[in-house]
Amino acid sequence: MPSYTKSAVKGATVVLIISLVAAFLGYIVRFMLARNLTVEEFGLFYAVFAFLGLIGIFKSLGFDKALVKFIPEFIHKKEKDFIKSSIIYVTIIQLITNSIIIIAVYLFSDFLASHFFNNPQAGIVLRLMAIAFFIDSFVFVLKFAFQGFKKMAYFSGLDLIRMLLIVAIIFIGLKLNYGLLSPIVAYIVVPFILMIIFGWILIKNVFPEFFASKFIVDKILLKKIAHYSIFILATTVGVVILGYTDIIMLTYFSGLTSVALYSVALPTAKVLLYFPRAINSILFPLTSELWAKKKEKILVEGMRALYKYSFIIMIPLVFMMFSFADLIINVFFGKDYILATNTMKILSIGMIFATVNGICSEFFSGIGKPQIYSKIVYYAAIFNVIANLILIPILGIIGAAITTSLSYFIMMLMSLINIRKFIAVTFPIKVWIKTSMVGLLFVLIISTLKKIIMFNVWVEVLIVLAISGIFYIILLFLSKVLTIDEVKDLYKRILK
Repeated sequence: MPSYTKSAVKGATVVLIISLVAAFLGYIVRFMLARNLTVEEFGLFYAVFAFLGLIGIFKSLGFDKALVKFIPEFIHKKEKDFIKSSIIYVTIIQLITNSIIIIAVYLFSDFLASHFFNNPQAGIVLRLMAIAFFIDSFVFVLKFAFQGFKKMAYFSGLDLIRMLLIVAIIFIGLKLNYGLLSPIVAYIVVPFILMIIFGWILIKNVFPEFFASKFIVDKILLKKIAHYSIFILATTVGVVILGYTDIIMLTYFSGLTSVALYSVALPTAKVLLYFPRAINSILFPLTSELWAKKKEKILVEGMRALYKYSFIIMIPLVFMMFSFADLIINVFFGKDYILATNTMKILSIGMIFATVNGICSEFFSGIGKPQIYSKIVYYAAIFNVIANLILIPILGIIGAAITTSLSYFIMMLMSLINIRKFIAVTFPIKVWIKTSMVGLLFVLIISTLKKIIMFNVWVEVLIVLAISGIFYIILLFLSKVLTIDEVKDLYKRILK
């Protein structure tokens, strides 16, 4: 167990650090656009982004993510020819499906601009961003290949380089007064650069046997990947519906200004997921390996620990965002977006459920049962669509936020029920309840300190977080959520 713990924590730490930097850069992109574009232009860009993301669910048919499942298995069996063949199969599928999608977008772009986006600029933005999505799909093949090889520095580093380049190009474009064209050019040019850099890294450093290995036309292999990919696609469809229908419906029912506000609130709340995503990126291939080696006991212990410690870490992060939501939005996006504050608070609570659900989803994929999670996502997606249709016309972005958070809760509950069918893991429900109670006290302490301490806003935030953070840790030990012996044991597993 110690070796697996150390390996998982090491990989997750690399992913977490790089992902946080990439997330910060992604936030800088929204900050620059919000400050330099009109609210309607900002809303238009992200409305188009959401629309292409929604139809883009069919661009890979789930084949790209299947590499994360099969590459570790082929490495274990020393079947290098199959590794090369699977990568090529996925690339060919991407080429075919993406070509169909980009043609369809070009044919219907003007119609959509007039009847859906209600903005004359939408047509050209759609056509140009469709090119960006087309190219970027091949970058994802490289990304998931790195994850399959467990090269987490490259896996997460790709996103870091992506965001560095996008920030640089947008900055230059805005300085040259290109306005809305700046992010469009950035998203078209950057995937080209990434393919050259990381394609070379894959075939030279990660998989140097690529050219020496044979490309095998194997129907059984293709069928095996396709069968798994169908369920990945099914899950992806549901996930994309959950992620984009709120934006699509807000575009139709509430207009581009509401889209702009929601496009500030949701990504800001989702910053909270970078920690659990770092863990999950390791969990998928590691689960696949442990399941293949029939090391269920180690897997159960690891899952139980993830459920506990992810919750302990997420609670203060969520409640910090909840307590300082207005400050975060005002500082990064300005007063024009302050109406997104309550929406972000609701969404931040939903991220707690999303964290636990994310652990379960990677488990199902890792053991080769993505169809289980597909059903869960579809139930939540159906709820999401119906609830959005009811609540968005009445409550606008607040209704979208409530729907999204409830959808995450439904997925979490169903995932926890289904996971017990495969491993005898016990859920730390008492720990979750105690941690939540400690979290509420944490919020109360923050609220009280904010009224008492009157300094410069940044000094005030630092003092409040420092004092409340200390109280949170003390309360964890007093409530016996954590113990000294447990911390010492965890320290030994990770660092020794």
